[in-house]
Amino acid sequence: MKKRTLFAAVLGLALALTGCQSQAPAENAANTESDKTAEKTADAGETQEPQKDTQGSAAGEVSLKFLHNSDSFDPETDYTRELIRELLHVNIIPEMGNEDDKVNLVLSSGQDYDMIKLTNRNLLVNYVQNDVIYALDEYIDKYPDLKNAFTPEEWATVTFDGKIYAIPETNTNDVEWGFAIRKDWLDALGEEMPQTPEDFYRVLKRFKEEDPGNIGKENVIPLTMESAVKFNGLSQAFGLSDTVDGFVEKDGELVACMEQEGAKEFVTYLNRLYREGLLDADYPSNKNETMAAKVAAGQAGACRMTPWESATLRSLTETCPDAELVFLEPFAGEDQKRAIANRSGLKSFLIVPKSSSKVEEVVKYCNDFLAEENYEKLIVGEEGVSFKMEDGKYMPILPEFDKFNKGRWFYPTNVTEKYTALFSARAHKEKEMGQLWDDINAKCGAYSYDPILNYAPAMDSEIEGLKQSLNEWTKEKIIKMIIDEKELENFDQYVAEWKEKGGDRLTQAYNDWYQNR
Repeated sequence: MKKRTLFAAVLGLALALTGCQSQAPAENAANTESDKTAEKTADAGETQEPQKDTQGSAAGEVSLKFLHNSDSFDPETDYTRELIRELLHVNIIPEMGNEDDKVNLVLSSGQDYDMIKLTNRNLLVNYVQNDVIYALDEYIDKYPDLKNAFTPEEWATVTFDGKIYAIPETNTNDVEWGFAIRKDWLDALGEEMPQTPEDFYRVLKRFKEEDPGNIGKENVIPLTMESAVKFNGLSQAFGLSDTVDGFVEKDGELVACMEQEGAKEFVTYLNRLYREGLLDADYPSNKNETMAAKVAAGQAGACRMTPWESATLRSLTETCPDAELVFLEPFAGEDQKRAIANRSGLKSFLIVPKSSSKVEEVVKYCNDFLAEENYEKLIVGEEGVSFKMEDGKYMPILPEFDKFNKGRWFYPTNVTEKYTALFSARAHKEKEMGQLWDDINAKCGAYSYDPILNYAPAMDSEIEGLKQSLNEWTKEKIIKMIIDEKELENFDQYVAEWKEKGGDRLTQAYNDWYQNR
């Protein structure tokens, strides 16, 4: 398979950043600390410990060196790491920092890692083409819990030229992003929950003009959101996906949203909100924390958010004790249909570098992790100890469940159907978070769907790069059209330019997959 230049380019950048050092990489600091602990134990004369191998593992264990993202905890001492060791006899040697440049350097220089967790499928394509990771089919075939955990469509997301090159991790199928509103403001105005985009416009206009929160009209922000072009639960009412630059299925084909009749209508709708002061004036520059701060301060009548804004809700109710922030159902379109995207599909994937001698051990670890006798214990612990069942839901028992707070860092894989129900325990760790999670899924679950492209396989590196550049370019253009009416007049020209820049090629690539899946 022809080697690609992107891998070499990123590797060159990585080498430049590290000063082009030629010596062997330094020992993993976390691993070194483990060795020091073992030495101190031996020096203290404690002879009852099981015999250790050179990586600090007990006899009969397998040690797997794992590279994953950086996070704010000590993976060496984490409870889930020890639980994996107890139940699966696998000693995870953890290291944080899976940035693209670092992983390129690790793989190109043959550094000693057994498994690496990633999310960038563009890199996966390059690693396959540069022959630096294992094909895993022959090993997966030996382990039925793993092989049967994913559908053929899900395995296809990490398959190239008929071979599987990674272990997928699929996401929960709950609804994460939606629009929320101050119900106490609606009540003060005698308004019902808005059902359509026009209802929403009218309510936001009343928020601005009538100040139902008594905070001063000049302080009212009818709708705030971070700078994004994703509008889950609202854009679908115009016949689009959850984002303006997405794709929808129509008559058996995938078509670009911006080529749909509703696209210009939707951007015009958003422009009207911004022009009339109903959408936050800071929308073009807002970050999620900026949006959250405005909601917490009691200034916003509505927002685009997730259930994870528990701190925002707590701060809001401290500022405004009577405040009630609730999620809206997806808005109904002219055909009265409602739709909202859930977050199912490929979340991340696990690769095994060619430098590892433990490829089968990694695959077996994934299999054993998903096995019925281990899975629930590793995710939520024991019933009556760290979780309980209430009305068919997994609920945490605190503080015991807190031991699992960072456990997901160690998951080698995960499966939507197995994990979603158990995820309820994690979502309910805080009262406000559980309240918001229950609310959005109660109102939106019946209207949710699996986004088509969440299950699309990674294309070749050229198409993946094209997709990324088009997404960045489209976001910039859409935001300009939302805030500037003169830019909006050029919508048709924008669509033509998108097609010329590679939109038609991207559409064809997706349809080549969709028609033959």
